[in-house]
Amino acid sequence: MSDAFDAARDLARRLDPTVAPDAAPADVAAALARAADTAERATRKEIRRALYRLAQTGVAVPAAPAVAAAPVLGPSIEAWVSGVDGRGDRLVWLVREQAAGGLLLVAADLNEPAGLRDLRTFDVTRKQLRGMRERFQTEGGLRFVAADWRVADALVVEAQDRLAEVDRRLDYRRLRPRLTTLPPVTPAELTSSRAAAPTNDDDRAALVAGSATLLGEPELRTWWPRPELAAEFLVEMRQVRDSPLVLPPAQQEERLREILARASQALYPPAAMARRLEATAYVFAETGRPDAARVALAVAATLRARPDAPVPLFQAFTHQGLGSHLASLEGARQKERAGALVLTPGEVARAESPSRPPRSRA
Repeated sequence: MSDAFDAARDLARRLDPTVAPDAAPADVAAALARAADTAERATRKEIRRALYRLAQTGVAVPAAPAVAAAPVLGPSIEAWVSGVDGRGDRLVWLVREQAAGGLLLVAADLNEPAGLRDLRTFDVTRKQLRGMRERFQTEGGLRFVAADWRVADALVVEAQDRLAEVDRRLDYRRLRPRLTTLPPVTPAELTSSRAAAPTNDDDRAALVAGSATLLGEPELRTWWPRPELAAEFLVEMRQVRDSPLVLPPAQQEERLREILARASQALYPPAAMARRLEATAYVFAETGRPDAARVALAVAATLRARPDAPVPLFQAFTHQGLGSHLASLEGARQKERAGALVLTPGEVARAESPSRPPRSRA
């Protein structure tokens, strides 16, 4: 046998001791080919040289396995999302690098639970995109955080599908091929590795009990009850205070608590609030507030499991918000009725005793 074969056999046995001393040339070549897959660079070079010399002596050398071509990813896509405001709106931006330069920005306004509210496209530069984000934050207090574009894309698709009527101005599916031709993934809320939802019932209950701490988070500053939605409850509260049949304080308080409980459920519907809190929890987590994120996730999980569960966060919004609206209405009414000759029972009660209603006469 040639010197080339002897050298190749010695190399094969060094790399693979199971190669027999009297192995056939074809077996030696196969062993060298297998070793080439895992050998380091210098050894691979040595193997290639040995295989080449064997091929020159007429030995059938296995063909090198085809190297899979790297997938062509094309222009990159990124996504940015905001928290949810008091109306249930949040912004989702999908950005794609364009082949000719610059960026394509698809800006969507998603509402929970109504669906897609607005959809626009812009050709922007990287500097303009950064300036837009900064302006939203400084002027509107709206903070954007980066997100997985596949998840953000699926949320926009889902929001369009939730529209009650077809609107060509909000046809994201028609616009979507400008971003990607991949099928959308199953829609789900964004989750952050920086804050996990509590799995223990006791931990979840403790976080829900302290949920009013979220009142101080800037993303929730617009979650207070809107006057037009609270109007019917404000009327009921005024009727309790101005009822011709003046109620004792304890009964007034009980009636007011019952009104506020109904108002909390109506103004903060559980299903919508769970989704809004999950979305905002992602923003909390990605901006360095994991504790706030865990509270938001705990409340969301509780609402999904028990829609009628009392939540201190929404109770605080309702009590303080309606109390503020009622005080404002009372102030305006007092100005209108200043000097009136006919007083309401409530005004009489306050005039006689600010701390308690007048006693009934036998």
